[in-house]
Amino acid sequence: MGRPAAPDRGTRKLSWWRVALLGFLLISVVATMIGVWRLWPVAEEPAVSPEFATAFNLNHTQVEGTVTLVDDLACNSPSVGTAFADSPAVPLQPSDERCRRALVDLTSGENEGLRTMLVTYGMSGEPVLETGDEILLTETVTEDGSRVYTFSDYQRGSTLLVWAVVIALTIILFAAWRGVRALGGLVVTFAGIALFLLPSLARGEDALALAIVTGAAILIVVVPLVHGVNWKSASALGGTLIALGIAALLAHVAIDSTDLRGLGSQDNLNILVYLPEVSILGLMLCGFIIGTLGVLNDVTISQSSTVNELAQLDPQASPWRLFIGAMKVGRDHISSMVYTLVLSYTGAALPLLLLLSVANRPLSQILTSDIMATELLRSGVGALALTLAVPLTTLIAAWTVPEHHQKQSA
Repeated sequence: MGRPAAPDRGTRKLSWWRVALLGFLLISVVATMIGVWRLWPVAEEPAVSPEFATAFNLNHTQVEGTVTLVDDLACNSPSVGTAFADSPAVPLQPSDERCRRALVDLTSGENEGLRTMLVTYGMSGEPVLETGDEILLTETVTEDGSRVYTFSDYQRGSTLLVWAVVIALTIILFAAWRGVRALGGLVVTFAGIALFLLPSLARGEDALALAIVTGAAILIVVVPLVHGVNWKSASALGGTLIALGIAALLAHVAIDSTDLRGLGSQDNLNILVYLPEVSILGLMLCGFIIGTLGVLNDVTISQSSTVNELAQLDPQASPWRLFIGAMKVGRDHISSMVYTLVLSYTGAALPLLLLLSVANRPLSQILTSDIMATELLRSGVGALALTLAVPLTTLIAAWTVPEHHQKQSA
């Protein structure tokens, strides 16, 4: 019997790559924990403009109601928007004005059990109420203490819950236990954004640091949770974290070099007015990075999985052979995800694009305007980070994912 041969150079390289990857991930975890600790929102409330309480429409009190009658009578009744017990007051003088009247039972709030009356005139944007509709009404307290009601929105909580159940069951049906873990990852993502990112942004913390720390923290928890603790997940996580840093750098340079101001968006203008401590440019930078993160994670996981499958099909394949083979798939990922990314941003900005398409301005001015340039750069930075993430992750995975067994000699 011969003695076992010493590990070949490929095996030693593989070992060192794994050690380097683990070291990088360990440093990333420690740095992320320190970042979360340093940037965690303080107990003090954020600085909010006094006008926010009354000027921002979503800040008003809302009550629930159910439409019980819809007709075209008594448009000029003094009971419009007021609370009453039985029937609305009869107008003193008849009116020829045509309208659509809705009687609404108030089912919550101080006047629960009473009714109110809403009137619409068929103008663009007005709701078309029908009997049985469950709606939300904005409740405004006047100087004399009475309450006035106007239409705010439809109640859609139960409908959205049904959709959420259908979507979750479908994911679990086709993805099995991994689908359950994916839903857990979704909860972690929402929690990270709601409990850490948004409160810290509102308190004026550095947006670039917040974007990087939030993205890294979510990835460090979600990737092992969804895809398991293995070398495939480790290589995907390493590639995504590196790509996250690249995306942050690219977004910073892109915004700085193009003199974007972010003031073409109504939402940003509201932030400027109501949250004076928040930097608009910082908020844009954070949006660029967070918006790119999901696509980056998707493609890095795909590349790591591709390397893993190729290695199982050909256990004797060298790391370079795995890299070249996986990059053929990676090029398809790049080409498809680039236009997918553009289509995703186009869908979000479609109303804006429609308005710009009918604007009486030269195309060059439209494309270089602040608001349009923001969307173009958002797509471009995402595409560039994605393109760089593919070879980086594939390189890491090719040297860390496969298992190279030592050969025995007789």
